[in-house]
Amino acid sequence: MKKFGFLLLFLAAFFGNALMAQTNISCFHRDVCLWNESTKDFDDCEGYDEYSLFKINAAETMFEHTTPEMSSAYFIKEKVQDPETGVWMLSVTSDVGNEYLYFLDFEANEIRIAAESDGEMLMVRFSIKKAWTDE
Repeated sequence: MKKFGFLLLFLAAFFGNALMAQTNISCFHRDVCLWNESTKDFDDCEGYDEYSLFKINAAETMFEHTTPEMSSAYFIKEKVQDPETGVWMLSVTSDVGNEYLYFLDFEANEIRIAAESDGEMLMVRFSIKKAWTDE
């Protein structure tokens, strides 16, 4: 229960600072997983170490994702938190018009993205190193 209370406090601070601060999430690893129709899971994964940074603006209307090779902007259309898991689900549109679902899972220290590429469902999973706000 103590861990759950800390998580709620962290999430309240994380999203409660929306009018005051930008949120930054540093990641150190990326996995790309394909949907397996037989197992009904994203279990065909390949990963590699890669440092990247997500910057969520103070109003929580958009974020920028920067990798060593590129930087992209995403516009948040909807944000919903699962009351049981604490996971935030963001429905977003990229700066080139692609639609994605982002899952911010601070309990598991992951950001997961559901997407479709060349007719295949895939999940991209980023391992969180640290999250902080700029005040």
